[in-house]
Formats: sequence, structure tokens, C-alpha cells
Amino acid sequence: MNNLLLVQVVDKYGPNSFLPLAISYQWMYAQTSEIVKNNFRVSDVIIEKKSPKKYVESIDFEPHVVALSSYVWNWNYNRELSKEIKKKYPNCLIITGGPNVDKRDVDFFKKNEMFDIAVLGEGEIAFKEILERYLKNENYDNIPHVFPKSGKLCEQPSRLNNLEIIPSPILSGFYDWIIEKVEKEIGPQIWQVTYETLRGCPYKCAFCDIGDEYWQKIKTFDLERVYNEIDWMSDKKIEYVSVCDSNWGMMERDKDITRYVIQKKLENGYPKFWDVTWAKSNVEQIYEIATMDNDAKSRLFKGITFAMQSFNTDTLLATNRFNLKQDKVYSYLQKYREQNISTYSELIWPMPNETYDTLKIGIQKLIDLGQKDFLMVHPLVLTYNATMGQPWYMEKHGLKYETVPLDTFYLSVEDLENYIVEHTWGVRETNTASEEDVFKGHSFSHLLIVLYYYGWGHYLLEYLFNKYGYKHIDVIEKMLLYFTNTPETLIGSEIKKTDESLKSVFYNNGFWGRQVLGENDIFWEYKSATSIVFHQNRETLRQEFLKFINDEFNMDLDDVIQLNMDMCFDYRISYPMAKKYSKDTLKYCLNLEENLLYLNHYDSGINFDEKTFYHTSYHYQRKNRYWRCQFSELQMKPL
Repeated sequence: MNNLLLVQVVDKYGPNSFLPLAISYQWMYAQTSEIVKNNFRVSDVIIEKKSPKKYVESIDFEPHVVALSSYVWNWNYNRELSKEIKKKYPNCLIITGGPNVDKRDVDFFKKNEMFDIAVLGEGEIAFKEILERYLKNENYDNIPHVFPKSGKLCEQPSRLNNLEIIPSPILSGFYDWIIEKVEKEIGPQIWQVTYETLRGCPYKCAFCDIGDEYWQKIKTFDLERVYNEIDWMSDKKIEYVSVCDSNWGMMERDKDITRYVIQKKLENGYPKFWDVTWAKSNVEQIYEIATMDNDAKSRLFKGITFAMQSFNTDTLLATNRFNLKQDKVYSYLQKYREQNISTYSELIWPMPNETYDTLKIGIQKLIDLGQKDFLMVHPLVLTYNATMGQPWYMEKHGLKYETVPLDTFYLSVEDLENYIVEHTWGVRETNTASEEDVFKGHSFSHLLIVLYYYGWGHYLLEYLFNKYGYKHIDVIEKMLLYFTNTPETLIGSEIKKTDESLKSVFYNNGFWGRQVLGENDIFWEYKSATSIVFHQNRETLRQEFLKFINDEFNMDLDDVIQLNMDMCFDYRISYPMAKKYSKDTLKYCLNLEENLLYLNHYDSGINFDEKTFYHTSYHYQRKNRYWRCQFSELQMKPL
């Protein structure tokens, strides 16, 4: 019997473990071959990043074939593990596949000599034939999708037409075997599932791996199979399901699947979260799904995405991207506010043809359209198989990049010295944005999002806009200049520390994010890190706002700033509480006519410790307006 080792690792976050979808599919289909089924056994599955050297030293079997699912989050790890395996077992056949295998690179094995075979595109059929030829001692030439070290780069791969030929790792019991094996070794885990109900995406976004023409046609799994797999997730108390489908809500059947997941959660409490990438269009159907979840109070979704990436017409053309019409965005953002359903938007910086000014204009448009809940501005990174990652595209648009560590936000690493860092390409300059502009854009986005979307200056900015017509972006621009020139201030120090950390990522191989709670802290995303610092220094923050407004606008907005501080939930305060403000403050901040406010928060009764509060407010629930207190008017009784 031949020993097969399957590898699909991700970074581990506490007692949470992901079940390995991609590599499991390869093995499931391979077993449809009798010769493979009768002559191979899975001797181990690696799903977390164990020390490659220690792992190879510890195994009590000789691996004959190793199969690794490779993407940006495990590429360097897979390379190091493969090197260690080759040292001890030089005759072991090592196969890698997945999105991080560049399907155009004829020199792949010159750069990655530790691998023997690269599988391009979908790998199920190829993997089965590789194992069959291994048993027959045949070469691996002329297998579709297969690039053997001894052969030539194969033609560009084709798609799998019928997904139903792949047995389910859930329904076959393979996941049960993995769960039992892992928990026997390291104890009970909170299991999470990466899941797909279909494959493919009809869009051609240049910055995305699956914007490649290869993925244009959509192939679906049978609905009965999907429902049976959801039953298993519910019975196994799977808390978190990360759905790989690229456009949830695009297809009519997504409503039926959502309805079924809601039913299972209401019956059994699981799955707790159904994390999806929402469709770029079909807002009517997405709204139906969102209200279905909202009406059932099942809270499956953390929010509804309005992902624009850019508002600049030239950028949209260069990236094959389209946006919803702005009147439709405005209409649906208003509908979601009326239903009290959180929404969030995403932009990417610096995109081709984007400038510092168009970035700011795009952010203001989002605010004007009604995006009051959450915004992320993602740094632009390039990947091998995306259109934007091709040499001709980078040259055309002047994309200059640095090899930077992969996103390490919220990562906790006990042994940093021996941690295998993953890398990607971070864009630092384009034809239309200089290196200075790029970092200034990151600083601007950081400050605006912290103040407006994490709440610390939300109502101050609303007041200045609603009463005096000062655009949000113009106030932030003034703040950025003011506090950059006063780095000794709390706000100025946060701007400086964030900028230094980001430049360390690009030029010194530093980790993304900041540790703010000691050396053993996680690497907080920058806005979360600053929010923790602001929370710990609320009075200093209030005083700096007062001075800035007085110096730059010659106004005394003490009442407005106090309201803003009060609206930011503080777990140390007893709620509910009644506060009095001027009618002018409440009119232009909250559109209220009275001057007494009743403040509360739905989590005010929880006895938080400091760290749990930070994780809840500035990580897990940051997209859900968690920072904001609920409010209602209290009318003054006549004397």
C-alpha cells in the first residue's frame, strides 16, 4: 500500500481549524479509480503550519506521494515542507497545484526544484491520472493540466464540465476522519468549513485570480447535495462557513440555499456564520436574501457588500470592472438603513489610472451615496494568474511593486523567529500615482476610516458637513496636514506610527499591522490598532479635536465632540444613560429636534474584560457599526 500525504495549510487562529476543501476534492475524485483506491491510503493530512523539519522527523511512515494545495497564504510553507521531505525521502513524488501555480511560467521548476509535478487549473482529473501512472511506473507526459518537471509546459487548462463527478468529502465521511484524527492529536477544535456550491465567475476584473477567462463559465453542484452537506455542518456544530462562490446572490438558487441555512441555524444554532462574497449586481435579489436573514434574526451575515473598488471611469475601463449605477446604490443603501442592516464598501488603492485626488473623490461619493456603515481601502497586491499580474499589464500602467509579506492582520505567532513568512507583490507606484502619493493615500484612508467608520469623529464630520457644507474629505485633509505637523499629539503619533509600519512592510519585510497590547499581542489591522489607542486615551482625543477645530475653523464645538465621544460605546460605562446636548448639536448630527438623548448599547450588560472588548469591537464586529450606541429622544417635561 502506498502512503499519500495531503497538505492544505493555513495560519491557525486559536482553537479554530479549517477543513481542507481543495485537497480533499483531489483525493475524493482519485478514488473513483479502483486501482488508486486499492493501492493508496491517506496516511496523514496537514491543515496547520507545523514546523516542516520537526514534522518530517516525526512521521512514522514513508510518504510515497505528497500533494499540496498552494495559494499565497501557504506557498513558502509548502516549498519548505517539500524541501524537508525531499531531503529524507528523495524518491517521494511531490505534486503541487492551486492558484499560486503560475500557468504561464515555463521556468517554474528552475524556481521551484523541490516539486516534481505542477497541476494547472482544476486538478481532479489530472491528479487521478497521475496516481494511476505512478502505480504503472509510467511517465507523466501529455496529461491535460499537468506540467511535469521532465516535460514541457502543457497547454492552458480546460474546465471541468460536471462537478457531480467529484464525491463529497463531507458526505463520504472523509471530513469526519480528519476531525477525529486532528482532535485526537491536539484536542477539541472549533471547526470551520471552506465551501463552494459552484465554481466560476462571469466577470473579468483584472486584479482578481478568477477574473481570468478560464473561470468565465459557472458550474454548479447539485442542490440536494448542497442541502445534505449543510445538514452535516449543522449537526457537527460548524460555527463558521467561508463560502468560496464569487457572487452570492447572483443566482436564483442562492435564495433557496440561504433559506435552508437559516432554517438549520434556527433549529440547531449552526452554522453561526455564512460568510459570502456578494454579487456585483442583482441588488434586488441580494436585498431579498439580506431581509430574509434580518427578518429571521438569524444574523448569518456580517453585512452586505457594495464593492466599488474605484469610482474613476478610466480605472474601471483599465481593470474591466463595472459598478452599479449610483442612483441604484443610493436607493439600496437607504433601504438597508431603514431595515437596520449593516453594509460595507471596498476600494482598492492604488489602482491603474487612479490618482490621490480621484481616490478622495471616490470616498466622498460613497459617503454622499449613503455609505455610513463601513469602508475598507485595500492595498493593491498582484498575483501570478490575474491579468494585472502579467508583465505586459504592469508595463502598460507603470505598476511598480515590492515583494512584501502577505497580510498578517490579526495573526498571533508564538515563535516569530521560526515563522515561515508568505509573500506577495505590493504596488508602491503607478503611472498616475507617485510613491509619495501612494503612501499619502494610505495615510488619508487610514485617518478617514478610523474617524468616520470606526466612529471616533463620525458625528463631528457629519456636523461640519450638514451645517456648514464642509466635505468630509476636506476636513480629513486638513486634519492629516495639521496632525502630521504635530507628531507629538495622540493623533499625530498614530498617523506617524501607521505610516512607519506600512513603509516597514514595503521596504524592511515587516509584518502588516501593529501590536499595541504588548509583545505577545496579535498584529492588529491599522485602523483597529489606532481605535484601541483612542479608546485608551478618550479624553486626550477629545481635547485634540477641540484644539484642531478651534485652530482650523475658529469654532467651539465642545458639545458636538462630547456627543461623538458618548456615541462611541465604552464597556466601562453603565448604560442606559440620559444626556443633554444643544438642539443645534442633535439637529445636525442626528436629525433630532429635542435636546435630551437616551443612550444604550445591546451589549451593555456584558461583563467585558479589556481584550475581549477590543476583539469584539475592533475586529469581529467592526463592520457592523458595533462602535455606535443606540439612541432615542427624551422630551423635556414642562415645569
